[in-house]
Amino acid sequence: MKAMVGSLNSKKRNIPRQAIVLICITAGLLVLGSAINNQFLAPMNIANILTMSALLGFVSIGQTLVVLSGDDGLDLSVGGVMSLGAVMAYMLMNGKDENFVLALVVVLGAGALFGFLNAVGIVFARIPALVMTLAMANVLTSVQQLYSGGNPTGAPSPVAAQVATSKALPFLPWIAVLWVGVIILVYFLLTRTSYGKQLYATGANKNAALLAGVRVKKIRIITYTLCGVLSAFAGFWLCSYVGVIYVNAGTSYVMPSVAAVVIGGTLLSGGKGSYNGTVVGAIILTIVDSLLVMLDTDEAGRFIMNGVILVVLLAIYTRSPKIRQ
Repeated sequence: MKAMVGSLNSKKRNIPRQAIVLICITAGLLVLGSAINNQFLAPMNIANILTMSALLGFVSIGQTLVVLSGDDGLDLSVGGVMSLGAVMAYMLMNGKDENFVLALVVVLGAGALFGFLNAVGIVFARIPALVMTLAMANVLTSVQQLYSGGNPTGAPSPVAAQVATSKALPFLPWIAVLWVGVIILVYFLLTRTSYGKQLYATGANKNAALLAGVRVKKIRIITYTLCGVLSAFAGFWLCSYVGVIYVNAGTSYVMPSVAAVVIGGTLLSGGKGSYNGTVVGAIILTIVDSLLVMLDTDEAGRFIMNGVILVVLLAIYTRSPKIRQ
């Protein structure tokens, strides 16, 4: 087990080089945006970019954990869980601060439940992750319809709306400050806990991890459950930021959450990568989206561009000799 962890740690030393490349790409996109529009780097626009990056970053945490767990793990239900979390938060808070804690607890509990159901199907029924999570996404659409009657009514609490929409500094929204705190917690989880070490070991080589004493099934159950919790958490803050929620409000985050993970350098085969890379990937995607909006590209065009980015990255991924080996 120690040898395996040591090998994994040596691989992770290559990640800073990738981070430098990603940071350079981010800086290049910012310069390009400034050249197109001299207001692109204005504090208000930077704050908007950070806010949207935080929302994508929240839902991408669970996706990163699932991909790291290996076995072709991808969670296509993150958008459905995020949508359910947003609908539930919207209706439970109902514009009252005294409902804030209750709404958050119930939303996270619902996320844990559906994440756990994903895990049961994948780990015990051995349903492929893509099939199981896609089916769960469809189930979640019906759950939202039944829960809300198809037309959610309510409002975020003033406290939640204040955190989601106000700024600590002209260029720094409070929700981005919250995201920084979450980033630190996830970094600690992946690098300083037994769960993190076993997650990397499971993703790198499931059979070797089993022989080393890792409880692979338990790790994967925890991972998919966490993914559900984090997706619901993202939905809670989506509701708080947008203010008006409809059924399936979070489904547009599914493909960007995968793209952010891939851009960040996490291998789709599992076992190598970090959430830090996903953070930069989320920022890059948000900047690209902001540039497209600036160029008057409609929503369909932005979806197409996100798809093109993901396909190109996947093409590079599958052609890499090191990855194939």
